[in-house]
Amino acid sequence: MFATSISLAILLTLFLAPVSFAQVLYGSIVGNVTDNSGAVVAGATVKITNKATNQVRETVTTEDGAYTFTTVQTGLWEVSVSKTGFKGFTRSNVEVTLNNITRSNVALEVGQVVDTVSVTADAGVLQTDRAEIRAELNSQTLQNIPIPPGRNYQQLLRTLPGITPPSNAHSIPTNPSRALQYNVNGTTSSSNNVRIDGASQYNLFLPHVTAYVPALESIETVNVVTNNFDAEQGLAGGAAINVQIKSGTNNLHGAGFEYHDNHLTKARPWNLVPINNVPQDKPKRVYNQFGGAIGGPIIKDKLFYFASFEGTNDRQLGNRLLTLPTAEMRAGNLSGGGLGIYDPATGNAIGQNRTQFAGGIIPTARIDPIAQAILKDLPLPNRAGFTNNYYATAAYAFDRKTIDAKVNYNFSEKLTTYGRFSFLRYKQLNPGALGPLDGVGTAPQGGNTGVGSGDTYGMTVAAVYTVNTNFIVDANVGYTKQGTKSEQGFLDKKIGLDVLKIPGTNGARDFENGWPRFAISGFANMGVQDNFMPYTRNDPQWVYVTNFNWTRRNHNIRFGFEMARQTLNHLQAEWNGGGTAEPGQGGFQFGTGPTQLCTAANTAGTACSTFAQGNQFNSFATFLLGYYTSAGRTYLVEPPIIYKSRAYSGYIRDGWQVKQNLTVTLGTRYEYYPMPRRADRGIERYDFATNTMKVCGVGNVPEDCGVKLSKKLFSPRVGVAWRISDSFVMRTGYGLTFDPISLARTFRTNYPMLLAFNVVAPNSAATAGLLRNGIPATPLVPITNGSVAVPGSVNVLTLGDSFRRPYIQSWNLVLEKSLGWGFTASAGYIATRTVGQSGQINLNAGLVGGGTASQPLNQKFGRVASTNLQNGMANSHYDSLQMTLKRRFSNGLQVQANYTWGKAVGLAGLGGDNDGTLAISEPNFRHLNRGILAINIPQNLQLTGAWELPFGKGKRWGSDNAVVSALAGGWQLSWLYGAFTGYPFSVTASGTSLNAPGSTQRADQVKSEVKKLGGIGVGNPYYDPTAFAPVTTARFGTAGFNILTSPGTANLDLGLFREFRITEALKLQFRVEAFNATNTPHFAAPGGNVSSPSRDAAGNILTDPATGLLRLNGFMEVTGTRQFGREGIDERIFRFGARLSF
Repeated sequence: MFATSISLAILLTLFLAPVSFAQVLYGSIVGNVTDNSGAVVAGATVKITNKATNQVRETVTTEDGAYTFTTVQTGLWEVSVSKTGFKGFTRSNVEVTLNNITRSNVALEVGQVVDTVSVTADAGVLQTDRAEIRAELNSQTLQNIPIPPGRNYQQLLRTLPGITPPSNAHSIPTNPSRALQYNVNGTTSSSNNVRIDGASQYNLFLPHVTAYVPALESIETVNVVTNNFDAEQGLAGGAAINVQIKSGTNNLHGAGFEYHDNHLTKARPWNLVPINNVPQDKPKRVYNQFGGAIGGPIIKDKLFYFASFEGTNDRQLGNRLLTLPTAEMRAGNLSGGGLGIYDPATGNAIGQNRTQFAGGIIPTARIDPIAQAILKDLPLPNRAGFTNNYYATAAYAFDRKTIDAKVNYNFSEKLTTYGRFSFLRYKQLNPGALGPLDGVGTAPQGGNTGVGSGDTYGMTVAAVYTVNTNFIVDANVGYTKQGTKSEQGFLDKKIGLDVLKIPGTNGARDFENGWPRFAISGFANMGVQDNFMPYTRNDPQWVYVTNFNWTRRNHNIRFGFEMARQTLNHLQAEWNGGGTAEPGQGGFQFGTGPTQLCTAANTAGTACSTFAQGNQFNSFATFLLGYYTSAGRTYLVEPPIIYKSRAYSGYIRDGWQVKQNLTVTLGTRYEYYPMPRRADRGIERYDFATNTMKVCGVGNVPEDCGVKLSKKLFSPRVGVAWRISDSFVMRTGYGLTFDPISLARTFRTNYPMLLAFNVVAPNSAATAGLLRNGIPATPLVPITNGSVAVPGSVNVLTLGDSFRRPYIQSWNLVLEKSLGWGFTASAGYIATRTVGQSGQINLNAGLVGGGTASQPLNQKFGRVASTNLQNGMANSHYDSLQMTLKRRFSNGLQVQANYTWGKAVGLAGLGGDNDGTLAISEPNFRHLNRGILAINIPQNLQLTGAWELPFGKGKRWGSDNAVVSALAGGWQLSWLYGAFTGYPFSVTASGTSLNAPGSTQRADQVKSEVKKLGGIGVGNPYYDPTAFAPVTTARFGTAGFNILTSPGTANLDLGLFREFRITEALKLQFRVEAFNATNTPHFAAPGGNVSSPSRDAAGNILTDPATGLLRLNGFMEVTGTRQFGREGIDERIFRFGARLSF
């Protein structure tokens, strides 16, 4: 209601006084023309000329002496002013940047028009007319700063205030562009919106990463807005990022490049320690990134082209250290385990009175023939011992080709157009560690086993039509389709059904072919590794935008409309419904219980309370005898999974120059998000009254399932920019934006879209079945009447009677000052308030101490599984001080320093993304979720720069000295330095005593002060482990969520370049870059489970007598490094490169 009221008030204001400046895909030039006394000069002719394409535009100043050019192509322009009775005026190198306003005020001198005063624009430009928080990464910055391996522009987002250090997310087949994940000003990572030349890169399936990342060489500008968005920018809550691909000009320009690194240019990883006293070599790796770009005229002043190509080749010797059964074990000799192996065919149902196999040897006649058939394809150990005895190596390969092309056509002075085409093709080979038995992949950075491949396409068509000097129309259509596929080996055969003859495995459809999964406790999985393989995904999206500009006196009206259309199209059997998730090919689990002896039963005699000790030899015996402890299969009912989403929006805004030094921006935006739907029906909704899933659009169930969606999503935007002087600006603004969250990711595999059937042993000593009998058939669920009964063990996700779309309020107050020598400095208060952040809450959570009996749906229907409601439920806030000192590249020097001091507070389990679940869903204790968010980084300092050393031709020293030029000329030093505090983490505990299903237990904090000990590695705690204790009664622990902080990070990347001028136009640059130049490990958070350590009866942590170290078992131990978007490479790495440009 507040947003609607404010928006209506702004709309009324806008109709009384028309509307605003700059455009997302373009820029603006504005200014005031005065004489030397400061009096306005009306009727002066103002002409701007693009120096690269000779495009010319012209207007006259208003009666207030103001002029405005909107929808201006980015680049360097020349501003010329003439008026009878005054000397002419020309200012060159006026830079127009994406989605920004460039102010160029002019003071005319009395004289003849034929006399011209010529000046050059200053390098240090203030943000004078917009109140948003924005930053830019231009092509020069992208070339000058050492960008870590992968050369992804998103790596530099961490250098901007309010943005957390980006990190890698997902496997290469799922995310072949290697898009990074980051949070902005305390908002979720899925609320950012990236566009390339207007085309949305929103990833409907994985909204926290973009669908496509263009090659670095193809990017002209990256415009980043993080607070108080302009009304034109919507469908974003955290950051609105616009990437502009380069355009051709009247001059021919191009470049070719090659960048290389390998294992010999890397330091040894911090955690590369000997295995079984055998030293490890650095894994072999050869990484090459190469390509080129060219741009120029097709028809001078009319038609221009640009094209770039980038190839990436990554070759590594992948490896995995696994545990496999020895030859003796495969023959039935299990005596090496040192414990008893008992016959599950003897004794009673709970494992008592079983007969032990003599000497721990299973007779050959008792070994199951299916188990033998599986084992014949399993490699033998190649290292000594019973654990970590197989070192698998295989050749890993990743190839990617990226093309970006653009054509600009100036049809006439009134009509200009451009078209962009982008293409990515990739292929990854990640061999399974077990060869013919597949298994886990050997890629060093992990990921899906097998072959990944796919194509991504992108396109933009845009046009600008000038009706007259006061009215301009621009429009664009954008298209992006992300295609990804990953297939494990042996999909040409139904190995489970046809080769091993196991009933119930595989299926009639090709994606159900291949190996089932065989998971023996304590050993590497055999067969298909992941329960979601294989998959094929094709996700297209369209965006249609039309904008109108109308300049009237000191106002510039801009209004427009946008429609986004997105489709998710997946062929993938991925079960998210809880329980043991087995793949579409079927899967089997083999535990220790069936071959152990029960030494004591519970009081009722219905279950075993104490077992004789067992180990992985017992679980292997279960497998060898042909028994399993659980089995199942996931069945995709309606392949493929199709999910369609839409969004509609419109806006209006006014940028009003109230006075020569005061600009006020008023605007409002309206957005509407219809209910998403599947291919031929709606989604699903759980009915709490009947324990059924309503299938929307089937039978008598309405397509929207009666879920109410708001149609009043108005978002007001207000900004004020006050130019206190020519060198000092104060800006303040407020904006409200709606989170563009889509329900596709969370609802795509909801029941009954996928079905899972699992057969589980009735108790921990029993078996669930025999391999030769296979998996019982999956019972299909008819949905013809629109109502489907839900099994009590299946997790479901649902909407309520209405869906509350989250919104983010943002405001700022910033002071910016020009300091001279090209430097500008700014400091500001930046804040956001997320209202109703979307997340999930388990409405079937039990009460403290109540166990499953206290779950409300168990009491009504015998339902014990999670039943999560997705809705806007969490309020979070972020407050920060953000400061910037920068000098744009001028006279061989570019520097920037950004500092953020902030705090993000919200609910535990939410904050980082929109599909998290509250840590505590217990209805009486949900207030305990409140605390510091896990994405909070209190302090973040980022320093970047590039310095051309002042020696040689055209420089300060040695300009005329050939020897100095030859030895010391052409050198450049660049740097990227970051220092920031660690992320928060929680200390949790076992939930056994809590006995509250659906909630996370916290530890007890037993010391008021938690000392930081700073230990690294096993047995050396980072924090005092005795400051916390497990909870042994039915209550929540006293330690709050996210009260401790992981180790902070300081990192320095350096670049040293040498440029040789071969001819006047042809230059060759050699580059050496050092990432993590100091080779300092960036440690991850210590383990946080207080129940992990080995303790005595009094609760004290035991000490290992052999080493004298505490037996922490991971608790408070730092055993890994944090990854910041470098594909798992934390150690120092040198990269060598060459770039030939003309």
